Amino acid sequence: MAARDRERPDVPGEGASKAPFPDPAAAEPAGSPQEFQLLLKHIFDHRGLDCRQYKPSYLKRRIGVRMRATSTARYLDYLQRLKRDPDEYRRLLDDLTINVTEFFRDPDVYQALRQYVLPQMLEHKRAKRSNTIRIWSAGCATGEEPYSLSILLLDFLSRLPDRDSWHVRITATDLDERSLQAARRGIYPSFTLLPGMQPERYFRREGEGWRVSEEVAHAVKFHRADLMKMPPYRFLDMILCRNVLIYFERDMQARLLDLFRASLRRDGFLVLGKSEAIIGAAGAGFEPVLRRERIYRKAEETCLPARCERSRPSLREGAGSRGGQGPATRKESR
Repeated sequence: MAARDRERPDVPGEGASKAPFPDPAAAEPAGSPQEFQLLLKHIFDHRGLDCRQYKPSYLKRRIGVRMRATSTARYLDYLQRLKRDPDEYRRLLDDLTINVTEFFRDPDVYQALRQYVLPQMLEHKRAKRSNTIRIWSAGCATGEEPYSLSILLLDFLSRLPDRDSWHVRITATDLDERSLQAARRGIYPSFTLLPGMQPERYFRREGEGWRVSEEVAHAVKFHRADLMKMPPYRFLDMILCRNVLIYFERDMQARLLDLFRASLRRDGFLVLGKSEAIIGAAGAGFEPVLRRERIYRKAEETCLPARCERSRPSLREGAGSRGGQGPATRKESR
């Protein structure tokens, strides 16, 4: 799902977007503040998009673009349009977000992973006498996210006395084969790193771009997979699925969360996009660890096997990557 890797423009406290939108000269949509809030609540209830992450002026401007495109004048009229035309949700989400990918997008999330999640993860692995860290980047687009994770782990482990004893396996999946081909090439026009990281270790110049180092690429295996048709992985330590859930209806979101629950080990971590939230019965089995960064932990004994089994296809679904192996399935103590 290449379209999932997106940047949130005009988010309070984070400055303006990197790619400015056109601002059509048109009257602001009609409707009271109460009607506008009803529309935002409807979007949240049906897609889980937390519109509080955006500035009100930005929301009104972008929603106004879709309202003019659909010839609707008032917020309540557009709410009814969303009820009649589910495809309009996708068009609206495309207008609310910019299709931009980058390394270490939302650096505060990666800082939280480095400072809080990784120490807990390694403590768990040591207690279980396991030296393999398993992570899934679901909806990896052109690869910046899984490569960022690889760099993050390499940097973190390099500071430990037992650094040579650890193995990192990052499975990165997407539905778009063209995006996966770009990810496997591993060449990018630019990159960013977290403070303290050494760029010469993780990238080398190649032509007009930068190629990820062999050390970074070695930990990542790319696979084409449809999230709605794949079986769960097993005993993963962490899953990143950022800005994907908002593109699905509520029942599909629930199925994905079931898939993630079944794939994670006990106390494994789930990281969502900053504009997403787990609400209602679908969120049963996950507890928030860092709410602002949208980092959750799998609670004990929470997989819902009946719902997982109904949607589970053959284990052959989603397999296949150039020279790569499928996700690790060796049994590990939970």
